[in-house]
Amino acid sequence: MVVLLASFACALAQGELVSSIEVRGLKNIPESSVVASMRTKVGQIYDPQQISRDRQSLEALGLFQEVRVYGQLLDDRTWKVVVEVVEWPVIESIAVSGNTVFDTARILKVFEDAGIKPGVVLNVSLLDTASRSLSDLYRDRGLFARITRFEPDQTTPTKLIVEIVEARVGQIIIEGNTRTKRGVFDRLMDTKPGDLLDSVKWSDDLRRIVDTRWFESIEPDSAEPELGKVDLILKVKETRTGVFNVGVQVDPRNNLAGFVSLQETNFLGTGQMVGINVLQSAQGLGTSVTLDYGNPILDSKRTALTASLFTRETFVFGGTLFGAGGGGSLNTEDRISQRRTGGTIGISRPTDRETRANINLRAENLNTINFTPDPGEEFIVQDGDLASVSLGVIRNRRDNSVDPASGDWIRLALEPSFSNITSVGGLTSGYDILGQNFFTKFVVDYRKYFSPGPKRKPEEFDQPRRVLAARVYAGHIIGEVPFTEQFFVGGANGIRGYTEDRFWGKTTFMTQLEYRHPIQQSFNVVAFIDYGGAWGGYGTVREFTQSPDLNLKLGFGVGVNFKTAFGPIRLDIGFDEKGKPRTHFQIGGTF
Repeated sequence: MVVLLASFACALAQGELVSSIEVRGLKNIPESSVVASMRTKVGQIYDPQQISRDRQSLEALGLFQEVRVYGQLLDDRTWKVVVEVVEWPVIESIAVSGNTVFDTARILKVFEDAGIKPGVVLNVSLLDTASRSLSDLYRDRGLFARITRFEPDQTTPTKLIVEIVEARVGQIIIEGNTRTKRGVFDRLMDTKPGDLLDSVKWSDDLRRIVDTRWFESIEPDSAEPELGKVDLILKVKETRTGVFNVGVQVDPRNNLAGFVSLQETNFLGTGQMVGINVLQSAQGLGTSVTLDYGNPILDSKRTALTASLFTRETFVFGGTLFGAGGGGSLNTEDRISQRRTGGTIGISRPTDRETRANINLRAENLNTINFTPDPGEEFIVQDGDLASVSLGVIRNRRDNSVDPASGDWIRLALEPSFSNITSVGGLTSGYDILGQNFFTKFVVDYRKYFSPGPKRKPEEFDQPRRVLAARVYAGHIIGEVPFTEQFFVGGANGIRGYTEDRFWGKTTFMTQLEYRHPIQQSFNVVAFIDYGGAWGGYGTVREFTQSPDLNLKLGFGVGVNFKTAFGPIRLDIGFDEKGKPRTHFQIGGTF
């Protein structure tokens, strides 16, 4: 402090103070703004280093093309500080070029919000802010752009020139595909060379490729060979898509059965699916045969076609290979099996990036095998012909369809149907359902997935996540419906802890909640709660009591899920409301 006072006293003695500040060259900027930006003030000690810092501060304002700041020593030994500036011009017009996504008015609004607009002095310090805002505008649409020129016109300085380069797709390079044909990728992808680079569209393309299940891994990359042109690179590793299986399976519809199946989901690298499955039950059922065909990319619009021919014999009420559970069973000495022979064909097409509309036709003959009902229970044996047309729409916003961890999925369906029942319990008269009847099903199925952490990218589909999955399912039938066409719940696919198909009716409602915890990449443990039921249909059969009104049941338990080359395998132990356990085993996932 003593040294500072001594220096100040010395300066006063020598007269080295700033006596005035003169600003030259101003046209539109007020002098007060310039002086306010300087640390040098009248009455202070003249400091050459501070003069240099003041010049830097004035340049940082962005309002001046040139700035000079220097001192003049006057006769009275005081200093006059001179500031000489050359202002940027007042903007009279802004010429924008290169923009195709947003009109010029929208671009100018971005600049105006950043402080750059006609009628004000150009402030070059705001150019970076305006550039970032413009990039954000494009990025919010999943697009990319940069400003390559942002300066006054050389011949007309009052005109601000803005040149925008919007990123476009150059080449799309596929690497690693030894079997899948390039044309298959082209049909799967909406992104085309020459298009604007759209991250949302490209992400959807990647998810679509993942959902085919033809690839063990995918690695997207990119390169920019020239300004504004981005090459998209996709490195894939193909997985086995042809599967031949001979073995034994256990499921509620067949109990224990031997099978031979051959399926190819990428036939000759064309993306088509062909399959044949022959199943022979060890529980007294006849042979079942199914022929399947599918083409998910029938045309450039990605119209999908599926078709199936079948003759199958299955149990109506499932089976309990792992031991008895509550609620009684018709699957011991009183098993009911039916043979269904017919076919299905379905066509679907995307309506937008998330939604697909579909129409499915089904026709089959139903024949009950070797079962004589007790008096009063004839209604469960209804043989004849069935046909239906299902009109539906599916919106899929899951991160991927193989093993979803986030997003949601919803299906709405309307299914007008026709039945021609020729016999009920072997009888040809005495039942209203006999003859020709029309009925209509309405179905809503909604599924939602939650997981911690950021949203998983399509190429990260094989990374296991902790997932909370929820489902709400509801349906209603109008008209006289055959017994087997009602809604059935209970067992592996809904209300676990109860016998398969334990509850039936013309109306159904069910909610399911699962917590899936990965132990390894292909192994999950699951905790679940199911709550729902079906009501308002045909009456009670022995211990299979039914309700004419809303009557929901609770099931809960734990299970494990294994991912294998031929699909997931589930083993669940469910408990009913009374705490009685039942084991459910099935090939396939839940939801």
